[in-house]
Amino acid sequence: MHRSWIGLILLFTCAVSAQELPRRNAFGATVNPDPQGVRVSIVVPGSPAAQGGVRVGDVITTVGMRAISTAADFLQTVRSAPASTPLAVSILRMGKRDQLEVSLVPVAKESDPRVDTVYSSISVAGSLRRTLISTPKGATGQLPAVLLIGGIGCYSVDNPADPNDAYRRLAHDLSTAGLIVMRIEKSGIGDSQGSPCFETDFNSETQMYAAGLAALDKEPHVDPDKIFLFGHSIGTLIAPRLAVKNSVAGIVIAEAAGINWFEYELANLRRQSILGGDTPTQTDDLLRSKEVCMHRLLIEHQPEESIESSMPECKKRNSYPVAAPYMQQVAALNVAEPWSQVSVPVLAIYGTADFVTAEAEHQRIVDIVNTAHPDAATLILIQGMDHHLEIMGTPQHAYELRVEQHKDGPYAGDLSDQVAKWLCAHAECKPAAI
Repeated sequence: MHRSWIGLILLFTCAVSAQELPRRNAFGATVNPDPQGVRVSIVVPGSPAAQGGVRVGDVITTVGMRAISTAADFLQTVRSAPASTPLAVSILRMGKRDQLEVSLVPVAKESDPRVDTVYSSISVAGSLRRTLISTPKGATGQLPAVLLIGGIGCYSVDNPADPNDAYRRLAHDLSTAGLIVMRIEKSGIGDSQGSPCFETDFNSETQMYAAGLAALDKEPHVDPDKIFLFGHSIGTLIAPRLAVKNSVAGIVIAEAAGINWFEYELANLRRQSILGGDTPTQTDDLLRSKEVCMHRLLIEHQPEESIESSMPECKKRNSYPVAAPYMQQVAALNVAEPWSQVSVPVLAIYGTADFVTAEAEHQRIVDIVNTAHPDAATLILIQGMDHHLEIMGTPQHAYELRVEQHKDGPYAGDLSDQVAKWLCAHAECKPAAI
């Protein structure tokens, strides 16, 4: 894979103060596409939207002076609107037009008595990305640090109102144990500038994390010889690639893809088809269809419209939370290659309720690392943890809750304990003064 590594990125990337990246506005509603604008699907109680009279089912047609035709229009308009000033919002409610006033407020910042979180930013390809850097309360001197490399899709790592947010919980727990932890908002998400997240490809996302690693290395309170990577899900493909090209002290991965992507997707689909109760005949037919659809998109790079016109089922088979170029770049990766070159300690973590990856894939990564560097890599299991780093019991139970009931579970606190224990065994940790 081709990318600009830290030696080059340092020429273009620098940490900047939080004042250079304004805090985003809070509207307090989730919207979905609608032919006449965007339809409100969720209104957060007590939010500016709720106080302004917005209701679930309303179709927002204009915000201020701007007509709204897509969710991107809505987000961009809300983000750029002045806070605390009444904003005219035109809606359709049960076929009738109405106009409301919503006074936006800046989103609150994280608060934790154990941890100090600094809202800063880095420059990536000419635009700013929000960073959240958590440090132990009352910490002094240089400390070991962790760059958190998240999973696939367009989501925020800056969720101060969600006490169960897994990345926040992990970051704060590790900081309490004595480490500095950096999280990065993806392009176009939250406060971050840049193109819409869905348009970002895998190589660009990797570049973002490389920029974060470069910035973390320059943080005055970070020990540059004790910087670790934590990769989760798709982040487990990024972490070893960063480690091969840059100096890091170790890698932790959780819920990893340990085989090439095309093979991984078929194995994952078979596993989930069985959990969903499909017959063997249904499962094999599903995989046959998936292989053809995926091959046309990811290997042959055919346009999605062309694929779906001849095989309508491919619209579902090739459904991804990112754009096709992202997945095409992932499909082209040799998953084993960077792991065979990693020369630092590695901790692989698999949650036994994860129905999205397999224990064998984690063991494969450990075996690849240990073949070149005996005893450098270790695999541990966290009982009952699923792919989302939450306690779900068994793969079957997790599948039923996640896929069929759309429910979440409590954060797997043992993940924080195991990661902190491993990191602090490889670097001197100074726990927070609580």
